[in-house]
Amino acid sequence: MRHVGRIVAVTIGLVGAGLLFGAMAGGASFALVGILAGQEISIEALEIGAVFGAPLGAITAPLLSWLLLRHVPLGKMFLVCSVGTAIGGIVGWFATAAGGDIMVNPLVGAFVGCVIAAIALRYRVQHEHA
Repeated sequence: MRHVGRIVAVTIGLVGAGLLFGAMAGGASFALVGILAGQEISIEALEIGAVFGAPLGAITAPLLSWLLLRHVPLGKMFLVCSVGTAIGGIVGWFATAAGGDIMVNPLVGAFVGCVIAAIALRYRVQHEHA
């Protein structure tokens, strides 16, 4: 039972950290979209991005860390995946101009950016230890 308790505790910690880093990545992404579109930085933009980024981070952090990134240090995982998420969200936002849903494209872009960053990180860590 101790083993299960430890897994649950780590997973809860990953969800919490995913909430935090997802919110930061979402806020940064949405703020950068505004800057690239010629607007000023606003607290509202950061808040809107954080509201959408937090749940995405809470879901993807435990999934990616348990399934794909078990041998990657957590700090490196959160940094790389957060940057990938932010870049993907920005790309998704500007892809909306070519067509698609303004709510779905940035979220899908952020998710895809996070997964691509995680795959690249896993590949890099595996080859560092080989």
